[in-house]
Amino acid sequence: MKQEPLLTTATLINQVVCDLLYQHKFGYAHFPEIVDLAVVSTGLGMLQSNIGFVNNSGSFWDSTQWGIFPRPFLDSHSLAYASSIAAWARGEKDPEWANELPSEVKNPMRKSLKYLIKTNDSFIQPMAPNPLKLGQSQDDWLQLASSKSASQQVVAIRQLDFEDQRDHQREALLLEKLQSGNRAIVLHSIAATERMKIVDEPMAEELRLLVQDRDDEIRAKAMCSLTRSGKLDESTVNVAVKMLDSNARFVIFAGVFALGSLDSVPEQVMPLANRGFVRALQACDYEFVGLFTAAYNRWLDDPETHFEQLLQEDGPEYLEIALEALENVRQQLVALG
Repeated sequence: MKQEPLLTTATLINQVVCDLLYQHKFGYAHFPEIVDLAVVSTGLGMLQSNIGFVNNSGSFWDSTQWGIFPRPFLDSHSLAYASSIAAWARGEKDPEWANELPSEVKNPMRKSLKYLIKTNDSFIQPMAPNPLKLGQSQDDWLQLASSKSASQQVVAIRQLDFEDQRDHQREALLLEKLQSGNRAIVLHSIAATERMKIVDEPMAEELRLLVQDRDDEIRAKAMCSLTRSGKLDESTVNVAVKMLDSNARFVIFAGVFALGSLDSVPEQVMPLANRGFVRALQACDYEFVGLFTAAYNRWLDDPETHFEQLLQEDGPEYLEIALEALENVRQQLVALG
C-alpha cells in the first residue's frame, strides 16, 4: 500500500462504489467496466484516470458484446468519453478538474464534451422531463432507431428483438442501418443480425460487402455473422483465407472461425493455418491453439499425424499441448452431441 498509494486509493474507491451498486441491487454491478463508469459518474474517477493500465488478456474484446465479454477495466478512450458524459450531465462546459487528467484522457474528453454540448447526442438525457428508459416496447425502439441521434440509434438497435418471429419492418430498418456511414451503428447492426434466426439473402449480401470493409472490426464481425448464419459463399471464403495473414488479432480470429465451420478448405489455407498454429503454440496463446485445433479436427481425418509432422522440429512440449487441445475439442463435441 505504501509503495503504490495512488493505485491503492483508486482500488478502494472502486470497491466502495461497487458495494454501493450491489446495495442498490444494480443489475450490472458484476461488470468491471460498468463499475468504472459508476466511479467516474460519481466524481471519483480522477485517480483511476491517472493510472496507466496495460491489458494483456488474450480474449478478443468486441465493442458490441460487452454484456457477454466485459473488459477488466475501461481504457483511456472510454474513460475520456465517460468523463465527458459526467461533465455534460452536470452542465459543466469547461470543468476545472479536467486539467488534472492525463493528456491521453483530457484531450479526447474535451473534444467529446464539445460535441455533446453542441448536439446533445446521447441516450442519457438527465435534464429531459421524460428521459428515455430501457423498458420500452419494440415499436418504440423501432421508432427510436430512426432518430437523428447516433447514440439513441445504437441503443435502440441493441434492444431490437428477433427471437419470436420475423418482422419485415425491423429487418428493413436493420438492412438500412448496415449501410450507415456511422461505424458504431454499422457494428451494432451486424451484432443484431447475429440475433436473427433467419438471415435472408439481401441481408447476407450486405454482410458480404462489409467483409471487404477497411475497418478491421467491421469486416471481422461481418464474417462472424455470415458464419453463424450459414451464409458463407465462395467469395467470403476467399476473404476468410486472406484474413489468416492479417496482423489484427480479431481479424485472424474471424478468418479461422469462418474456415473452421467448413468440412474442407482451399489448399492455400493449410500453410497459413500451420504458421498461425505454430505461432500460437510458441506464444502459449491457448485461445488460438484451441481455435486452430478445432478447425484441424474438422478439416483432417487424422489431425494427430498432422501435428506430429508439423511440430517434429519443435520442442516435444508443443506437440503435447496440441494433442491435449485436440482431446479437449473432442470432449466438447461429445458433450454437445
